[in-house]
Amino acid sequence: MCLLFFLRELMNLLGPKFGPMKSVSLEKRSLACLWFLGNTETFRSVADRFGMSKETLHFLLAQFNGIFKSHKFLNTFISWPTTDVELSNLAEKFSQRAGFPDAVGAIDGTYIPISGPSEYRDSYICRKGFAAMHLQAVCGPDLKFLDVFSAYPGSVHDTRVYRNSPLFQVLQDLPPKFHLLGDSAYPLSTSLLTPYRDNGHLTLEEKRYNSAHSSTRVDIERAFGLLKGKFRKLKFLDMRHVEDIPSTILTCCALHNFILMDESLDESEVVLECVSENVQCENDARESLSGQRKRQDMHVLT
Repeated sequence: MCLLFFLRELMNLLGPKFGPMKSVSLEKRSLACLWFLGNTETFRSVADRFGMSKETLHFLLAQFNGIFKSHKFLNTFISWPTTDVELSNLAEKFSQRAGFPDAVGAIDGTYIPISGPSEYRDSYICRKGFAAMHLQAVCGPDLKFLDVFSAYPGSVHDTRVYRNSPLFQVLQDLPPKFHLLGDSAYPLSTSLLTPYRDNGHLTLEEKRYNSAHSSTRVDIERAFGLLKGKFRKLKFLDMRHVEDIPSTILTCCALHNFILMDESLDESEVVLECVSENVQCENDARESLSGQRKRQDMHVLT
């Protein structure tokens, strides 16, 4: 997607929502917000670049994020598959990668580094030792996000984020045939299949399962790499109000999908992003047993 076409399409969407502002044109407002998200410059530097005060840029970014945060607007770009046709199409495309059947999404979490608040700072320190916000996402085989959730600080484990996210409830209604693929940080269930723990005694079938699982699930790591490559501000969000950070993250995810709607994927921009904890979590017994049965009955295509 060429820059001018992208900007024109974006302004057509934002115009009715942004509202009038005599001192700053719609084009400049859009460009300033996009520049801030796409680079690692400070608020002051971006404001100077576009000839506005730092306070004005803060106000514009809050407006920009507020538009994308609205439920109706966000669902325009990030939507969960609801029909059997949509689910089957996703499963077919995923199976073409490594023969893993009936997968409709790959789930993972990633850390978004932040400066961190002075109060309760320890709650934001992730296992890698820096202050961060947690982003949970599910992507399809085209690297578009199907679901995103950012509400917890970096110290919270992937399992807790997952169980407290709206997605967890949505998956209760997922047709039994289908499932997401997640790593071992997630609880095994019929709607979320994880790999076998490698205890050194895996059967050939279990090894084939793990290989196909890994080769398919890697798409979410590729999606995170592409997201942070296009929106480099996510490599360090130095925003003074922590409560504004989740909406900034969701805006970047929505723009990521908007770009991919009309732009062919450039593999050279994809850098694998792998941050999940490779640990076995304590699973709910009912879910674990049913998930184990489904996993054991899985026949990976060759």
